[in-house]
Amino acid sequence: MRKILVALAAALLSTTAFAQTLKVSPPRNIIDIDPHGPNALLRESVLVARQVFETLVRFDGDEPVGVLAESWKQIDDKTWEFKLRPGVKFHDGSAFDSADVKASAERLSRAKGGLASQWKVLESVETPDPLTAVIRLKNPVGPFLRITSFLSIAPSEVIDAKGPEEYGAGVILPGTGPFKIGDFSPGDSLTVTTNPDYWGEKPKIDGLQFVNIPEQTARVTAILNGEVDIAWAFSDDEVATLRSEPTVKVDIVPSATYGYTWFNAARKPFDDPRVRQAMWHAIDIEKVLRDLKPETGTPARNVIPETVFGFTPLQPYAYDPEKAKALLAEAGFPQGFQTSLLFGQNFFPGISDFGQIFVSYWDAIGVKVRPLEQERAIFTQNFREMNWDMVLSSNPALTLDADYTVGRLYYSENKEMNYTNLDLDKLLLAAKAESDQSKRKELYAEATKVIWDDAVGIFWGDLKIVYAARSNVSGLQFSPIEAPYLAGVTVD
Repeated sequence: MRKILVALAAALLSTTAFAQTLKVSPPRNIIDIDPHGPNALLRESVLVARQVFETLVRFDGDEPVGVLAESWKQIDDKTWEFKLRPGVKFHDGSAFDSADVKASAERLSRAKGGLASQWKVLESVETPDPLTAVIRLKNPVGPFLRITSFLSIAPSEVIDAKGPEEYGAGVILPGTGPFKIGDFSPGDSLTVTTNPDYWGEKPKIDGLQFVNIPEQTARVTAILNGEVDIAWAFSDDEVATLRSEPTVKVDIVPSATYGYTWFNAARKPFDDPRVRQAMWHAIDIEKVLRDLKPETGTPARNVIPETVFGFTPLQPYAYDPEKAKALLAEAGFPQGFQTSLLFGQNFFPGISDFGQIFVSYWDAIGVKVRPLEQERAIFTQNFREMNWDMVLSSNPALTLDADYTVGRLYYSENKEMNYTNLDLDKLLLAAKAESDQSKRKELYAEATKVIWDDAVGIFWGDLKIVYAARSNVSGLQFSPIEAPYLAGVTVD
């Protein structure tokens, strides 16, 4: 009997004594954890939502996998039926059912900013029984399951109590996820604890502590010293330091973020595709990336990264300054011209270096470019008001679907860079409405080739993410949008 008791005690210790709170340091402060609010598409907000809330489906690569929905079917091009998982409870103890799907979808459709724009197409949600939700749309939406994979479900009773105007950083909703909210101070700190009543496989840690460390060098020190267990989005020049510590594991993985330089097509001479093509041919992109981002940059092969649905490899623009000069002469600028390049301070690591190098390459073909580096808020205002000739930046395709970037950014009516192409518009509208995913991919292959060949922008690089974790951490699933699911992480 004594041996049995000792064995039971040892087993108990092995499962509980070493459980602990995982300390995580994301690259940006967590300011808002309302999954339907104006900041819901910030990567740090998505990160939190993936721990606390659940969606009807999630994606494994390009394949949808059921979460709160056990099955689903498309009834017609505007109607989807979801059969829901029974026995699921929210963190407040209330039971999950179809009324919660309805309330969450309607709350998101009423919101401003964030994910709301993708839910303005919602017509209605019907709840014929507690475990069936029928979502009706105003128009056909080809990437609807992708959009649904970002719909966090919260209790209808809590949503109804909040009222139609209450959104944002002060709103805390219960979810059904593997972790539940502990303490939250917007922009400062967040802790979540393991949900003991979780319907699925329970985490093997006590919870998560999100540690706010604004300075990048301090984040490096924190992971090296063991003050945090996981951190990511480090710059290239910090990789060697991280790798030098044997107790730290470093992984560099593809992301959904790409670097670009857009042209304002409403401003001459960028209304001429030959000028835009010349500006692209003038840059030795492979050399620039070797010099500035040898660890985290690869030359782009499309206007979206390879991690995004709709990607089809295209032929890169060759570095050819003589061809660039010939295109300028053909467009009526044999002596070049003067223009400017707008970019935001610290928008991504090394952005100032990119700006300066690009300017020097353009100078070699006779184009004099004035770099305009601005504080982020001023840059954002000028960017949105189209107060620029060229703009240098990076952009994440957060839904991992071409509709989010290609379908939204290059559609003429949206005037993101004042580029108009009615033939492209037809392709984008057809892709948005197409429910056959293989046909959608074919349409995006055509659309992205038009954007690429017409040099609507210079798509110079796909960016990678540097993840660093203590060597005793295992089970980390890397995320191309910097929002990993952390419920499966263990700490030895």
